[in-house]
Amino acid sequence: MKKIAQISILCLFLTTLLFGQNYKTNFIISKADSILKSQLGDTLFSCVKYDKDTYYEYKSIWGKTNWEKLDKYKKTKGKFIKVDVRWFVEIPFPNCPEFDTIKGHTSFRLDSLLRLIEKPYLDFIPDIYWTKKKCNLISKETAIEIAKSQKLKHGIEPLSGRLEYDRKGKSFIWEISNYLTRTKNFENIDIGQVESLKINAITGEIKDHKTCFYGPIY
Repeated sequence: MKKIAQISILCLFLTTLLFGQNYKTNFIISKADSILKSQLGDTLFSCVKYDKDTYYEYKSIWGKTNWEKLDKYKKTKGKFIKVDVRWFVEIPFPNCPEFDTIKGHTSFRLDSLLRLIEKPYLDFIPDIYWTKKKCNLISKETAIEIAKSQKLKHGIEPLSGRLEYDRKGKSFIWEISNYLTRTKNFENIDIGQVESLKINAITGEIKDHKTCFYGPIY
């Protein structure tokens, strides 16, 4: 009986040695949620939703490294190396009527012991959200009037505008589009030329003015 127990322990040790640490996938998600909640706080955490497009890295018994979707199975495979956990983020932003919802993805990686490797990615959230100041952006109508003051080409329809947050420059940008041509490609998708202006949504300064093609590139 004692010998059987020793063999069982030896087998368990060898299995652990060969395959390494593995986890229940629900445990990883719960652990990651807990870490994110501690970083964001209760209010902001209520605005996130787990993204099933989350993958982990593991090493097989043959030493080959692979990536697998986290919630494909109830347990991770092979020797667990790390996981890149992702969430959808959608935050109401009433202080900025022109940009009333902040949307993006946040993510971070956990190592083989489920320790945080890096802080959550939050660059898509404007600084003024954290300071709780009003954004005071120029309206779309004002941005279109600024665009009209330039020597625009003759378009096929009224100018359109879209407000974006430039994560790298940490500024709001109105992108005004003047569609010049439009046809259909072989997949019946619109293609053509568009004149585009990018305008700083606080100062009204024109940052870029160019004509380019739009539609899918194969």
